[in-house]
Amino acid sequence: MSHWARLAALVALIAAGAYVSPEERGLAPLVPWKVLQPDETIAAPLVLFWIPSSPDAMRRSAMLTSDSLTQSSARCVAMRVVRYDDVTRLASLHVDEDLPVAVLTDREGKLLGTVKSRRGRLSVAEVEELVRNELEGRELQAETLLDEARELATRGDVDAAQELYGKVYEARCLCPRQAKVAQKALRKLERR
Repeated sequence: MSHWARLAALVALIAAGAYVSPEERGLAPLVPWKVLQPDETIAAPLVLFWIPSSPDAMRRSAMLTSDSLTQSSARCVAMRVVRYDDVTRLASLHVDEDLPVAVLTDREGKLLGTVKSRRGRLSVAEVEELVRNELEGRELQAETLLDEARELATRGDVDAAQELYGKVYEARCLCPRQAKVAQKALRKLERR
């Protein structure tokens, strides 16, 4: 079994154990990282790629136990580990610096941000901030769409309002609170 396959199995076993009984004392929730295979596609609105410098460095990293990243994964931020020998993926992520590195992209692969290592260490706090800022930005965009949809509905342009509410609802995993508002508004407009 390759080094990466053993590491992936170890991460999966640890994650499974953490989710079986997360309330037990001493167990930290684990970020649901998945090791990417070359040419594997990801269907998620946001993807956080982590490129550790080695399997051993990965095992010792605080990136495995970040509460903030664990919570973000519940909001459809896919957590993926890129092997340092996956040259094609590294090139697509524009990673040519010293490892470790973390890269955030959207569904289409557009780079949204990168956190580079300093002296061989990746700042988990900076990675958490990168993801948090993107999620907050998405929430602000959803709020803006909700305001525009309300205004359109008030003016009687129901079709345009429904379209905007629909866009907010489609982002329900990234913006759950705003999606609930949009869903209620859509139901109300349908009853008109």
